[in-house]
Amino acid sequence: MIHEIHPFDEGSILEFPQKLAPSSCEPTDKEMGVVDFTLNKGVDIRAYGKVYALDYQIREAEYEIDVTVDYYNRRIKVLNFEGSIPLLCNRLEYLAAKNQFDKIFIKATSDQWQAFLQHGYMLEGVIRHYLNGTDAFVISRFLSQERISSATLLDESTLIQSLMAQPRVEKPHLLPDGYSIQLATEGDIPGITILYSHVFASYPSPLIMPDYIRSTMQSDTLYAFIKDASGNLVSAASADIDTKHSNAEMTDCATFPAERGKGLMGILLRMLEDSLRERDITCAYSMARATERGMNKVFYDLSYEYCGRLINNCDIAGGFEDINIWSKRLS
Repeated sequence: MIHEIHPFDEGSILEFPQKLAPSSCEPTDKEMGVVDFTLNKGVDIRAYGKVYALDYQIREAEYEIDVTVDYYNRRIKVLNFEGSIPLLCNRLEYLAAKNQFDKIFIKATSDQWQAFLQHGYMLEGVIRHYLNGTDAFVISRFLSQERISSATLLDESTLIQSLMAQPRVEKPHLLPDGYSIQLATEGDIPGITILYSHVFASYPSPLIMPDYIRSTMQSDTLYAFIKDASGNLVSAASADIDTKHSNAEMTDCATFPAERGKGLMGILLRMLEDSLRERDITCAYSMARATERGMNKVFYDLSYEYCGRLINNCDIAGGFEDINIWSKRLS
């Protein structure tokens, strides 16, 4: 839902039944029954049920911001912005502090990102080709020592170093005998949600909720899956398309443990890439768990570029994890 904030909103508490996207699994250390969001001075929203996030727009004379108040991942995610950077930085920090979040996450252009540094932001990475072929700079503001600290950072850097010291491996494009691959339709949603519910202890989007999968299918997200010889759905991935900026996030990658090592994910991602090229999408990128060699190797072998690491970026598999950025130009 969209809630527009103006400078002279009267103080109020807006209560309504939950119509926000629910979480896929119980987030760690979060109360999920009743959630209070602060949107502006004197403007609060109370949501009931399992709450994932709230999207809304801020419109002021000096700046405009479209944000996600991401309760599940304890962060403010900036979708679009324009205007006074000092003033919008103040507003974002106010939002984060009032909602007890400790990370603010922005993608900026090459002309914008350095202006954020004096306001406490740091450059975490670059998504190559993200903005209609030009690079986006990922900058973040951390508001706690715990959120900015990563005990696994050295091991993650060593993993990338060792991975990229090896030649890329061209995997076979053929599925195992009897396996099939296709783009998903709404009729495939039950199988997809079963897969995700078994693979992920927690996830930064509500992937086990059929209504969520359906809504993303209806708004420019492609899902692809592979079935085994018995007709069981065993692997899936998606491409979340941003038509405005001609990019797509390759995400929601999951394979049942017994099916791993067969090259299924690489085959799925190549199929999604072909579908994106047919839609004239310029950039494919992904956010891979930094401690997991398998998915990072999949993107490396598919000629994606390693572009940086996001510290404690999202709650996945039961806790906050660092995320590696990979990017590839498709056309």
